[in-house]
This record gives sequence, C-alpha cells and structure tokens, in this order.
Amino acid sequence: KKKRRKTAQRQQEIYCDKDRAAAVNLGSKDIKQSLRIKRKQDRSKNLQIPEEAEPSTFLALGNYGMCRGDLAIAIDFMSKALELNPAEKNSLVARSKCYILLGQPENALKDAETALHVDKTFIKAIYQKAEALYYLGDFEHSLMFYHRGLHIRPDHQGFKLGVQKSQKAIENAIGAFMLKGSSSKGTSSKHSSNRVSPTSFSGQSRSRSSKPSRLLRELAADKDYLDDLINNPDIKCKFKESDDTIEKCVKETVDYLNARQEFWRQQLPKHLK
Repeated sequence: KKKRRKTAQRQQEIYCDKDRAAAVNLGSKDIKQSLRIKRKQDRSKNLQIPEEAEPSTFLALGNYGMCRGDLAIAIDFMSKALELNPAEKNSLVARSKCYILLGQPENALKDAETALHVDKTFIKAIYQKAEALYYLGDFEHSLMFYHRGLHIRPDHQGFKLGVQKSQKAIENAIGAFMLKGSSSKGTSSKHSSNRVSPTSFSGQSRSRSSKPSRLLRELAADKDYLDDLINNPDIKCKFKESDDTIEKCVKETVDYLNARQEFWRQQLPKHLK
C-alpha cells in the first residue's frame, strides 16, 4: 500500500504548476492535449493531410466547406483531389460550383468543359456549363445547353428554370417588347421623337449617371467607397505590411462588383440600357 501511495504522489508531482496538476487530477483536459487537437485542426485547414488520402476524401471535405460557406478552403480541397486524379469529373463539377459562387464564371466554365471532355454525357457537367455561360452573359449558348440537358433529363428542375431565365434574359437584351411597340407607331410620332429638348437631354444624362446605382442598388455606396480607396493614394493602412493585402482585397471586390454590374446590365431591356 505504501508503494502505491508513493507512485500516486509521484504522478501528481509531475506538473510544476499546482493549478495545472489539480486540473489534470480532477479530470480536466491537459493543455498539451488541447494544443495537439488545435494543431490537427490547423493541419486540416492548411491541407497538410497525408498523401495516402484518396481523392474522394478531399472531395467530401471540399463539399463540406462549400456547404459551410468556406469557399476558398473548399476550392483548395477540390484542387488537391484533382492533383491526385485530374480526370475526377465530380471534383471538377464541384469546383465549378464554387467558382460560380465566388463570381468567377470563367474558371467555372473551364472546369465544366474539362469534365465534359472526360464524359460528354455527364449531366452535372452540362448543367454547370450552362450555368457558367449564363453568368458570363452568353445567354444564347447557355439556353442551348439548358435545352440539351432538358432533352436528356426532362424531370430536372434546374434545366427547366435555366431555360426560363435564359429566354427572359435574351428577350430583355434584344428588346423584343420594344420592337413590337415601335412597329405599331406612326411616322409622325417618329419625327416628333427626333426633336429633343434640353430638358429631356438633361433627363437622359441623369438617368445614365444613375444607371450604375440602379443596377447595384444598395451596393452602389460600397462600390463608391472602394473606388475612393483605390483612387486616393493618401489613404494608407496603419500597418505598412497590411497595405498590399488590403489593396488586393479592395481591387478584387471592385472587379467583382463591375462584373455583376455588367451582368445585370445585359439583362435589362434595350430601352433601359
């Protein structure tokens, strides 16, 4: 019994800090153990996963990150899966979805086309290509791929909605309703419309200047603020080492808003452009 007590006392005296030793003896987690868990989490975030992992593992982690909204981490996992197997069509389609959510339809189109090179009848790749073309503003070709997918899968709800929104975007871009209205007008109204008063010209200039704000809506104020940050060299970060990262983020955000503005402008009717 005395020997057992001595060993128990020795185990208690391993830790120099009394509070830490008491916490361990009471059953709380050790600091070293919590640090190990944190390191494992950091490794998974930094993609420091053993090379024995299969592409399906990285794809599952990427889909999980995409569901959580961690798109950058999700793309890293999917890219790792494609490094192990470049012909993995599911990983290509999943990364294409992430690129669309990030506002990068060009990269999304590349992944979708690569997946179609692997399998021409892969329905998910056809849908992703149609989506990428739609967000690029190529409504005619997106409509073609939506119809192609709908012919293969008539029950697919995504293709049905894609056909509808592509047709609507094409009608708005061409201005079909305005062409119908203009054909019914007489020649006298045409001559009178050619006479432009100064007040109407000023109204047109005001409407043109307000178009970006109308397209971006509540994001217009944010875009103006970011434009001022880029164009004003006197504004600098408190810490000099953070200037480059902040400037990069601002430029990426402005480019994204410009792309969205152009995309929404293409969907407007012809008389509103």
